[in-house]
Amino acid sequence: MNTNSLINEVFTDIETGKFERANTILADDFRALLLGKEVNRPIYISAFRSLCQGMPDLKFTIQNVKTNGDKVTAKLKITGTNSHSIPALMRGWHEIPATNRKVDGLLAELEITLKDDKIEEIRNVKNTRGMFVSVLENLGLDYKKFQAN
Repeated sequence: MNTNSLINEVFTDIETGKFERANTILADDFRALLLGKEVNRPIYISAFRSLCQGMPDLKFTIQNVKTNGDKVTAKLKITGTNSHSIPALMRGWHEIPATNRKVDGLLAELEITLKDDKIEEIRNVKNTRGMFVSVLENLGLDYKKFQAN
């Protein structure tokens, strides 16, 4: 599978609720930042499952994919409305109440590392705490209020 298809497929699978399928595209040793902490594949997928519950119209559009060996950069356009509560994104965190606010065209600049035709790492270049922090901030929320004490 080519790089463009691989990256599009994982985010399409997530937005359409095909989490098990998305899980197969991520490497066994996958890692990403979630709310400032490095997490593994099961926690990352679980957090997206929660985000999709709170934003049922969540959409991702991949743009400007550039490949350099096993490193890929891309822009991820995120849109959706926080019309439902978002279950805790990680164990020990608190549920995030619905704001009924819309994320409209938030652009996350991603750096993706590939390994053996799978995604090994996803990083948000501009927000070192991760893409989820960018979404919550765009909704006008302070993510720290929902952290475990």
